[in-house]
Amino acid sequence: MLRGECLRLFHADMLSLAEKMIMKGFAGKSILAEVATLLLISCGVSEIGEFVKDENNGIWTGPSQGVSPVSRSITYVTAFDYPDGYDWFSDSEKGAVKCSLAVFADGRPILKVPVGDQYCVSSDPDMHRMIEGHLYTDFATDDETVIKKDGKPFLSFGGRESVDDMLVRKDTLYTLGHRRNGEGFAFRVNGRPVLERDTGYAFGRLTEDGDDIVFAFAEPINSAEGGQERYYCFMGGKVVQTALREDIRKVWDIIIHAGRIFYLASLTGVSEPVIVSESSIEALSLPFQTKVVTGQLFSVGNILGTEMILSSNTGLSSAIWLQNKILRNFDPGMTVASIWSGEGGVSCLLNGKSGISAVFRMGEYIPLPEGYACLGSSPIDMADGMLTVGLSSLTGARPLIWKDGDMEELDVNGYICTVSSVRPPM
Repeated sequence: MLRGECLRLFHADMLSLAEKMIMKGFAGKSILAEVATLLLISCGVSEIGEFVKDENNGIWTGPSQGVSPVSRSITYVTAFDYPDGYDWFSDSEKGAVKCSLAVFADGRPILKVPVGDQYCVSSDPDMHRMIEGHLYTDFATDDETVIKKDGKPFLSFGGRESVDDMLVRKDTLYTLGHRRNGEGFAFRVNGRPVLERDTGYAFGRLTEDGDDIVFAFAEPINSAEGGQERYYCFMGGKVVQTALREDIRKVWDIIIHAGRIFYLASLTGVSEPVIVSESSIEALSLPFQTKVVTGQLFSVGNILGTEMILSSNTGLSSAIWLQNKILRNFDPGMTVASIWSGEGGVSCLLNGKSGISAVFRMGEYIPLPEGYACLGSSPIDMADGMLTVGLSSLTGARPLIWKDGDMEELDVNGYICTVSSVRPPM
């Protein structure tokens, strides 16, 4: 399924790198805390422990953590940090050299968690998430899956799963994951299985539709034609079959939006992709002489959006539709690496031939510095009208935080994984 959804086709170009790597502020602080924070920034995240040390399994926290935030949004950045001088890009001593997962809030280091099998924390950038200001990690041992919160044990359950998505409501953790050693998937609440399948796959994301937590999945069926699938949604606490048309050739994505099921599909006898919901069918006009490689649906407030990768005789490119009308057909060779959507519109990172080349921000193209890429799972977010992007160097230099055209280095010897924003409760 798509991205998970951010590196996508760029993964192919970065495969060798991925294999090597396995692959906001605060208010109410005392002057002393402010000074300590500034010292932390000048010394680097690897020295956070000189100020505050958590004796539990080497977890270190900065003085900023736990301080009451201001009313505006806080932007969190996660990054892998290696010892100064170590060539993390080639990572020739993988597994034998110290590595930490660091968390920054509005550029200030607040947490560092040791990485390694003995800590049940992975160096895979897809195996951690920032949710409501907390770091959640997942890790598979030989016989169980371990989830930690801010570096400390949160829950575990039997079986080796790769967690595709997480949602948190108060103290309840919802996970959607697939088996590492075979087919099938599981939807769990605090580790307890609510829905399990031995075959098929989930579309890889949990979403909130009102008070409901929903997702879609597919299961294979026996057919003389082979390769046939049935499609379902889990909504309202039960399984609902969808995409029942007999002329379906392929379903690229399914989304539950405003209580309705929408799916992006290819139909027999129809040359263009369609969005189907109940009895409604809307065809999406494709740019001249292009074909769909893959696609996904997303929401922009109450508006339904579509992003697809297209192929033509000039190569691959991406295009975005809103309300079934094309918003932008990107130039040949430009594909969407990561997308952000919200009430303010759509922004995305664009891959060129040599890495991330530009930001498409609310209809405007903004070039990015050469020699940088997005090596993590979700390196783009917007809050309070400001777009933030995490850019990692392809030469091993310090990563960059890009904020609406302004750039600053992040003081880690490593690369950025995620960028996410949270507006604290008032």
